[in-house]
Amino acid sequence: MGIPAFLRKRSRRNAVPLATSETYQTRAALWVLRLLVNGKGYRFFINKEGFNDADILRLIGLESQYDEEITLKEGLQLLKTRLSELEQKHPQQDLLDRNLSKLGQSLGLTPAEKTVLGFLSIKEQVEGVDDTLKLFSTNYGLPPTQQLISLMSIALQLPRHLIAKALSNDSVLVRCRLLNPKGRGDDLELLNGIDNVLMYEQQGPESLLRHFTQLGARPELQPDDFIHIDSQYSQLKRYLKAAVRSGAVGTNILIYGAPGTGKTELVRTLGDELSLELFEVKYARHDGEPMSGDERFSAYLISQQILRASPQSVILFDEIEDVFTYREQNGQKAWINNMLEQNPRPVFWISNDINSMDKAYLRRFDMLICMPELNEETRFVMVQRTLQGLNVREEWMRTLAKKQGLQPAHLTRAAKVVRQLRLRKPERVEQTMEQLLSSLYQALGYQWEHKERRPSSSAFNPALSNTDFPLERLVSGLKRSGQARICLYGPPGTGKSELGRYLESVLEKPLLLRKASDLLGPFVGQTEQQLAAAFAEAKQKNAILMIDEADSFLGSRSAAQQQWEVSQVNELLVQMEEFNGILIMSTNFMDHLDSAALRRFDFKIRFNYLDFDQSWSFFNRLLGMHQSQPFAAVNVAGYETRLKRLSQLTPGDFATVERRAKVLAEPLTPEELMVGLEQEHAIKTRHQGEGRPIGFIS
Repeated sequence: MGIPAFLRKRSRRNAVPLATSETYQTRAALWVLRLLVNGKGYRFFINKEGFNDADILRLIGLESQYDEEITLKEGLQLLKTRLSELEQKHPQQDLLDRNLSKLGQSLGLTPAEKTVLGFLSIKEQVEGVDDTLKLFSTNYGLPPTQQLISLMSIALQLPRHLIAKALSNDSVLVRCRLLNPKGRGDDLELLNGIDNVLMYEQQGPESLLRHFTQLGARPELQPDDFIHIDSQYSQLKRYLKAAVRSGAVGTNILIYGAPGTGKTELVRTLGDELSLELFEVKYARHDGEPMSGDERFSAYLISQQILRASPQSVILFDEIEDVFTYREQNGQKAWINNMLEQNPRPVFWISNDINSMDKAYLRRFDMLICMPELNEETRFVMVQRTLQGLNVREEWMRTLAKKQGLQPAHLTRAAKVVRQLRLRKPERVEQTMEQLLSSLYQALGYQWEHKERRPSSSAFNPALSNTDFPLERLVSGLKRSGQARICLYGPPGTGKSELGRYLESVLEKPLLLRKASDLLGPFVGQTEQQLAAAFAEAKQKNAILMIDEADSFLGSRSAAQQQWEVSQVNELLVQMEEFNGILIMSTNFMDHLDSAALRRFDFKIRFNYLDFDQSWSFFNRLLGMHQSQPFAAVNVAGYETRLKRLSQLTPGDFATVERRAKVLAEPLTPEELMVGLEQEHAIKTRHQGEGRPIGFIS
């Protein structure tokens, strides 16, 4: 078949269901009576006082007998009579039967599997069925699945081996996760929502597909927006087109990279260009509750089977990390590998981080594409197209395009608001756009730089850094050559990281800052992979690469106790040799670095504590920023002597005191600043009389 009709026009739930609750209750009553009579469940259902469960009696139509005192023999006769009445009825095919038939064709269900699925669906919906099953579990204590097989065999009048096969791990019901094993030796659980779809939706398979997937949204980007991965995009397009045309089985494409790099947009754009029907596995159920990783994987498997005969369909499965991890932890590694080799429809798997995925999985993907961040030129083209018709200046759009993490959806929503406000003047349009985007960026964890941002004492000034090599000279050399390996060392807070941000501004190059926590991985080989990825990203972006806490990677190999410690040092040394850009590595522990690594640095620059003149300049500079009137020198009389006693101050100490004043919303007076610096200095030097000095003071 081609694309199902419901994709072109959504079907609505029947106003008058083809089956009523009475129809389902009649069928359930027959099953319950078979269990009570043929399965001898009456022994647990009738006691000295008579029948002991009102819900079961109501289901089988004997509710009037609840308060009657009857003997076991009399009660059994009533049950037999009622069973005989229901056995003689021949119910017409109902909605559940129709949906099971359609689903059976889509998924390839056996007759027994369809019957079992119908039984479990009614069991979820009709009160009294589960109570009957529990009568047996309370008195026999058999393993739940084995007992369920025996009881279903009696209720459905099917051979036990057919029921067992329908519930086995090899059955379509379990492989598609319509039935989920709840644990080893435990019960089987019907996939959430399946019973509602099968019993009350007119189009069973199509309703299931709508239940678990949604048609892919129209793309925000165009093929030209992926010029930064042009060769990969072209290759992917050719491969997907050929796979769809040939109907190839086991087509799997993994796209990974940081959030906001356009992974989902890439798939939507490609699908739109090739006129494919894209189905995206949902994150949440219809009631708004999030679907678990296991539920989402079940949704994917069912969708694969329903769409297997739709030649223009492809599936998008986003945020796959928890799904693969869960399956591996539950011993399903071989099963997943087999699934990746046999899926009927092409699949795009999307992940922010693949480091936790087993390598055996990764080898089974046909193509793996690492999505870099959109470059500035791509973002500019995107800004131009999205803001077309708004009165904004090109200079402002170019500034906007410099914002990392800027996405089409961000711009589209902000532009929508501006258009509705009918703003005309460029400054008003630009200001409103910035306010809207700034709020969004704050929520997403990005930092939005405003033009009117007030200067801070923490803004880096090379003249106020106490280094053993002139930073102005270093900057001039970097401007000429565009390459260097630089090691910055010294006490915390002396400005090592701030130098990287300063170079980003003066050299007009993006800064790629990576901390040890970003690169160190818990698995063997993961740190090496992430180091290599950082260097590759810096090359691709022509960025300054700054790695903080370098001692975490460049510890002395002679002192290493584990092979992986040596391996990650070797990897970093190889990457350093092959990198032709600007590399900055900073550390607070120079003595811990590997000697061979130190030889590879062109500059080893020591950042020390501020000398008095620098501290005094910082003191006056910061106070000046916090005064409404020009600052008079007489106001700091007496503080010079106190400041001279503080020999281990850093720019970071001044920034800490300034932030404290902002939190308290109090003016920063000379006394408040001095007291704050004295406190920071006291904490820093409190142990110096007890042992060796901290930092690099000898």
